[in-house]
Amino acid sequence: MSVAKIFLVVLIVALCSSFAALGQGVLKLGDDTEFAADTNLLIDAQVLLGGKPVKNVTVFVVHKGSVIKEAKTQNDGFFQLKVGFDTLVTLKFYKEGYVAKLIEVDTRNMPQEDRARGYDAGLFKLSMIELNNEIPIGLYKKPIAKFVYDPIAVNFVMDRKYKKEVKSTFKKADVQPDIIKF
Repeated sequence: MSVAKIFLVVLIVALCSSFAALGQGVLKLGDDTEFAADTNLLIDAQVLLGGKPVKNVTVFVVHKGSVIKEAKTQNDGFFQLKVGFDTLVTLKFYKEGYVAKLIEVDTRNMPQEDRARGYDAGLFKLSMIELNNEIPIGLYKKPIAKFVYDPIAVNFVMDRKYKKEVKSTFKKADVQPDIIKF
């Protein structure tokens, strides 16, 4: 094989690798095409109000400040979506007349050997709060929870340190902490 052919093959492989890397972190909702590898983090959750399902809550998937996908909760309050690896996204739960809530999902910093399969964040339940003048909206400008990869558990978990920070912030504001439940 000539040097030119070897160079061309190396160049093609490098370009393909670069384009594949650009696709990492792209999301999949439902049956949409996923550009990342066929492995991902499944987010399976239910949105409630007073213990009862809330339908038509819009779940915006925000990446680098832009909404890249959205989904709506079904009649039973459930929704499901997949997040590709190597990305940091925020899930924004929104419905007119309710406090918008944020959850951060960080799939970066995951060892390559742990990416061979898909993961499940576990079914969680998020409670919506109806807007009123007594709700300190400022508490909800930051995520109420963060999911991160834990190499010891070899799974995605809720960031416990961040959870304590959120509880402390709510306590200082004399408001009942609003943490998601499993």
